[in-house]
Amino acid sequence: MKKFLFLIKREFQLLKKNNLLKLVLIGGPFMFAILLGMVYQKARPTELAIQVVDLDNSPLSQKVIDALDDNQYLKVEKVAPDVFMARYDFEKGHVEGVVTIPSSFENDVQQKRHPIVQLDLNTTNILTSNYINTGVMTVMGVIQAGTDIQILQMKGFTPELAQQQYTSMGLNVTRHYNRENNYLKFLWPGIIGAILQQIFLMVIALIFTQEFEKGSFRQLLNYSKSSSYLIFTKSTGYFLYMFVIWNILLYVVFPAFKIDIIGDYFSVMVVSVAFMFTLLAMGIFVSVLVRTQIMATDVLMIMSAPSFIISGFTWPVSQMNHFMQVVAEILPLTHFLSAYRKVLFMGVSWMDVMPELTKLGIMIVGYGLLSWA
Repeated sequence: MKKFLFLIKREFQLLKKNNLLKLVLIGGPFMFAILLGMVYQKARPTELAIQVVDLDNSPLSQKVIDALDDNQYLKVEKVAPDVFMARYDFEKGHVEGVVTIPSSFENDVQQKRHPIVQLDLNTTNILTSNYINTGVMTVMGVIQAGTDIQILQMKGFTPELAQQQYTSMGLNVTRHYNRENNYLKFLWPGIIGAILQQIFLMVIALIFTQEFEKGSFRQLLNYSKSSSYLIFTKSTGYFLYMFVIWNILLYVVFPAFKIDIIGDYFSVMVVSVAFMFTLLAMGIFVSVLVRTQIMATDVLMIMSAPSFIISGFTWPVSQMNHFMQVVAEILPLTHFLSAYRKVLFMGVSWMDVMPELTKLGIMIVGYGLLSWA
């Protein structure tokens, strides 16, 4: 028993002396628990961006637009004059849904011709599309019932009889880019991106830190004293490795699981290569900063673990508090996954995701200059 107690005491003493272990063991669970709580604090998304195409321009259509904007789940970003403008914004990923109010809407309601309101949803994100669908259906249900009952009362029906006689307008819902609401298509590619980020970052950091630990960087000075040249030559082989692995995953593994890629190869590669360069620059920076393999692994594990949750792939960044939005902005995975979803599944051009590419470019330059210095 004394030996057992001695060994237990010894372990606690070792833990007390190891600051990094204490940070991971004690701080890790609380940090990640608080982080998750801050990300999902709202519990349900609100004010999701939609556009409305008003082809009727009547008091009733305006009433519908106001009701949509008042719904907790929805935010009417713009009222478009025609379907072409709204379609452009929808196809470029600027809004998650489009509601089209048909012409003669008010007149058809009054004549009980059952007009059909069209709802187009971007279902690459199942979560947001479901909430938009719920919000629009709720609004339409309230508007439909209230309008029909009011018309019937004007025709002499009692309120009780009017409630029994009203008939609904129609709502036609069309799902785009993930029509079958395939959860694998929604979640799996994002998780693969997050896992590859962690693997690539750790590989890059470890190959540089092992040179620092062994003191073998001095040997490279016999070939060149240029920091840029040494970083470039040491990184090239691993960049090619990352490039080949990513292509195999996208064009062999994804189709094997019936995950179709709509985007053209060039646009997909522009986004992918920008992300790979960011990971290279970031991995080199961490390795130069800490200079030991163990420390580099620990730092990158702490950085990578929560990044998928914060990236906005499953839970919109707009629904997080301000602090978490700032954290999301400085993570390369946030901007990569935003561009990646649009290019892969919506088929947009790399020019349409220039804001995301610009932010990745800033990170490449920033981490690259720090590593070079």
